[in-house]
Amino acid sequence: MQDVWDIVDLDSYLQSIVNEDNIEEQLVQESRWKISYRESQLERRGILQLHGRAMSMESERFDWDDLGVSDQAVETLRENGVSRGELHQYFAHPDILKRTDLLKYYRTLAGVSENRLRGMDSIKPALKELDSSNQSFRTSDSLRRLCRFFNSLISTWASSLTDEDPELRALISALLTEGAAIEGSSRNAGGRKAVVNVASVLAEDFDDYGVLDSFEVKQTSQDSFATITASELGDTYTLGDLSGAYDVKEIRTTNSGVVNVDQTEPDMVVRSPSGLTGYGEIKDRKDTSNQWEGWLPLIRSKLEDFETRSPDAKRMILQPVYTQRMIEGERGSDAEDVGVKGLIKDGLLDVPFNISQVIADEESRDFFGAYIRELLGYDVGTIEAP
Repeated sequence: MQDVWDIVDLDSYLQSIVNEDNIEEQLVQESRWKISYRESQLERRGILQLHGRAMSMESERFDWDDLGVSDQAVETLRENGVSRGELHQYFAHPDILKRTDLLKYYRTLAGVSENRLRGMDSIKPALKELDSSNQSFRTSDSLRRLCRFFNSLISTWASSLTDEDPELRALISALLTEGAAIEGSSRNAGGRKAVVNVASVLAEDFDDYGVLDSFEVKQTSQDSFATITASELGDTYTLGDLSGAYDVKEIRTTNSGVVNVDQTEPDMVVRSPSGLTGYGEIKDRKDTSNQWEGWLPLIRSKLEDFETRSPDAKRMILQPVYTQRMIEGERGSDAEDVGVKGLIKDGLLDVPFNISQVIADEESRDFFGAYIRELLGYDVGTIEAP
């Protein structure tokens, strides 16, 4: 494949993908999406409802010996209006865990993520016991261990209450725990959306040029992946539906080429009939802060990894925002921070693409589509940059 910069003027192209003037508009759109996503996730996870149910449990006295509840926490809660018969509204007890579905509630009070909990070998027997429909009347050691783990952590904040409302403090603790999980989930969802956007552009381009064979799509998070062939488009599926899909795995072309975009590492892999021809790193981030401490080292490490995997494969960056600093780099007091232009001249990066422009601008979309089709082994003639 001919070097694209033998045909396209590098400096002119790099200036054309700079779009920092409309960053504010993109950030507003992203923030609106995040607010909506967070609200829907909070509703789906049901923390507010679980907290309400826990606080409405009737007073009941339990034996808290050897369950990780500190005397100081009990005393502090008592001073703030929580009786001993109400401790199960704040601390996990085996009897409550076995007869309710409040495991998530106590986990969030303890500030423990679901992934961390599920990854603890010492806790797994208790989780398996609670998941089972045939629970024993006897309280197992593993279930007591789980309660000790939760309660020792809950005791930390419960002991430090001053004039706070314990019920409100419990809710804040739960929301902080789930909020961190929701924020991580939103980043994953944003990254997945960027991948789907790239896939939808390629599927439309391939269909326009008559080289689309099929693609695998997961329309919603509850769906399984389904294969949609080019012959089905317009009858059972429209390309417009693809841009709103939950996930896309791969796109196949008529010459047996494949563009894999299933969110594994690398984000995008291009294979022609003769073998692997390209890698792409797809970013969704629109915030331009922390460019040199975060963005540049990550991009460089990804490109170096691509080069190690296959030195001859083309290496691409696809992201929605480029600033002048990102393009030109910046010389610091001790060393030079190499930007996109430097990465290209160093031979580490082949072509950067601006996802926002690829989606919205026909010339940018044609340039991207032609470049990928050539990587797939098709004759595209002379590639023209926007």
